[in-house]
Amino acid sequence: MSDNIRKYSHKNPNLFELRLTSCLDGYSNTKGKPGLPEPSSPSSRRDRRALSTIMTHDVNTLPKHEPAFNAFSEAFISDPLPFMHKGLRHQGVLKHETTLDPIYSLFRYEDVKHVLLDWETFSSAPINTDLDALNLGRATENFILMDPPRHNRLRALAQQGFFPKVIERFLPRAQRIANERFDYALEADRFDLVNDVSAQLTIGMITGILGLPSEDWPVIRDWTNVMQRNTMASFWLTEWDHERSEGVERVTGEMADYFHDHLQFLKKHPTDDNILSILMTTELDGERFTDEEIESTAMLLLLAGNETTTNLITNFVRCMARYPTQFDLLKRDHSLRNAAIEETLRLEPSLRMTVRSVCQDVEFHGVSIPAGNSVALWLMAANRDPDVFDNPDQFDLTNKRPRHLSFAAGPHFCLGAPLARMEADVAAHTLLQRVQHIELLSPPQMSDNGNLNNILSLEARFEGY
Repeated sequence: MSDNIRKYSHKNPNLFELRLTSCLDGYSNTKGKPGLPEPSSPSSRRDRRALSTIMTHDVNTLPKHEPAFNAFSEAFISDPLPFMHKGLRHQGVLKHETTLDPIYSLFRYEDVKHVLLDWETFSSAPINTDLDALNLGRATENFILMDPPRHNRLRALAQQGFFPKVIERFLPRAQRIANERFDYALEADRFDLVNDVSAQLTIGMITGILGLPSEDWPVIRDWTNVMQRNTMASFWLTEWDHERSEGVERVTGEMADYFHDHLQFLKKHPTDDNILSILMTTELDGERFTDEEIESTAMLLLLAGNETTTNLITNFVRCMARYPTQFDLLKRDHSLRNAAIEETLRLEPSLRMTVRSVCQDVEFHGVSIPAGNSVALWLMAANRDPDVFDNPDQFDLTNKRPRHLSFAAGPHFCLGAPLARMEADVAAHTLLQRVQHIELLSPPQMSDNGNLNNILSLEARFEGY
């Protein structure tokens, strides 16, 4: 281990001490570098947490030799909250040793945020590339799996297609699709909230943004359904899954061919009404995207901009049905719409966890994590950390909360966050204008991948005004 270890002790010997090893050269001078801030005299509980990053729990309450949970297990998929609460309240760090790609889980807000910010110690590049076929196949060559400086270049180029002025162009399209889908839902006796409303809105938006023909929607939906099953799968599978690996290889191959042909079409028929055309002509410091980089970015945007926003909209409607007093409050005061979307993101993040690779030895809560391992950052748990959020399990539109981590933090803060929020806001606006009562008619059918808060189907009924 490096000698550069920050130690935070407490006078009470029964309290757990966090020692976090920094592997940055010259870390004793932390100015301008990501990592733990120097201790000071905090004036509030939140300041104390943010400044000292001390995580204290009575050692006597820590469970002994409990088996690690598995995010692909039926118990986790049916209800992940007990596992998140246990990680927050008792464990802090949990090692999963029996899977194809062993991993350590982190749960607490300050731990998760610290790792997200410290890209030099915790890389976004996968360690075990032999397992790519189980995870994302040929879709791994994109900037979310890269570190600076290459990440910065590609992200800066892609950012040109996500400026507010570009996103605003698609607002009328989003509202038109939302109106059509709510027309259908209000006329039906019952409907599938996911496949008839949320997914139709998001896939209609992302295909329009990428300049893809609407007749391709069904095959694109099939691609995203296959890919969501494989997202970070190797960390929870105990043996090789040929069905998953063959599915992801088929889909990523088809997507690569599809976008290659699509780019050739756009070159012959230039336009400026979609993000891919914008990326093809964008220069930054004299550089342009290569065709391969645009194709990879298009695959990323199609996957990340479809399934995650579908789940955001679905979970927003679910929250309105599950918390009727908050729905009534929102109907009386539409200015709380943004708060309702952010509370949905906090409590029901579409991506429950993300992964980083440990580049140098670190230690959290007395648990050593050697370089060459991976850490699972449980965004879902961090967003419910009782040391950061008051009444963390309550959906509360009037509680001004700290920033959630559902879109991550640091250099990999979600590029598509403005688009996701815009689509969710259009759905929320349309719901408030047209629906006075929501009835959920069936339990949600969940994906068998617990890394994602991915609802495959949910029967519902709307009552209009």
